[in-house]
Amino acid sequence: MAPVTTRAVLLRAHDYGDSSRILRFFTRDHGLVSVIARGVRGRSGKGTTTLATFASGDLTVYMKAHRDLHTMKDFVCAEVRDDLAAHMLRFAAASAAAELVLSHAEADPQPAVFDTLEAGLDGLRTVGSDALPGTALAVLWTITEAFGFAPQLDGCVRCEEALQGDEVGRFDFSAGGMRCAACSEGAAGPRVGPIARRQLDALLAGQVPDGLSHTRRHLGLVSDFIAYHVVNRPLKSLRFLGGMLPADDAEASVG
Repeated sequence: MAPVTTRAVLLRAHDYGDSSRILRFFTRDHGLVSVIARGVRGRSGKGTTTLATFASGDLTVYMKAHRDLHTMKDFVCAEVRDDLAAHMLRFAAASAAAELVLSHAEADPQPAVFDTLEAGLDGLRTVGSDALPGTALAVLWTITEAFGFAPQLDGCVRCEEALQGDEVGRFDFSAGGMRCAACSEGAAGPRVGPIARRQLDALLAGQVPDGLSHTRRHLGLVSDFIAYHVVNRPLKSLRFLGGMLPADDAEASVG
């Protein structure tokens, strides 16, 4: 069995037996790949000391068809990203991104998702503290969009009429986007105004909008959207991330 080498990000690891570990990588060429790394615990050497969560590099693995667990030959780390663990909010955001990928990706190549994940992890490492809450939101939205899911923000999901610039509607999670003001009467879902819609557009493009506020409510939007359309359940890491974000004020709408 010839080994294959692919770019990979380590997203989860746990001990196995006395000296080995089970590692879950998201790879650029093969999607999610689970491997057993034999004998890596309790020793140092090439490919062992850099087997840290969120590390990226070249993974070489013996892959066998119709198997869920493969054997790792080597991992040559290019980016360790251990600095993410040194800051609680950066770590929480990176963990949420990892759980999102682990919950939806499969053993098929999704290079756009891989590139978006790597860019997001690097952004969480380097961005300043003031922009960190917005960057965390942008990482989640861009990964969600890379999977092929994005909310409808410009037109009403019910009547399909374009939303006016100053219109306040409601976000309909089950329909996947905005309801106009007329179609929002009696509807559930958070009120979303023009400022929040512009902020959501920026976050979907991977940008942190100026004056971003209500970050916990923004997290509620992306969290519920993911639960409805991507993984069909709430992600535990998003609740933890919410506790790290600045507290919102008491206004009823997102913005």
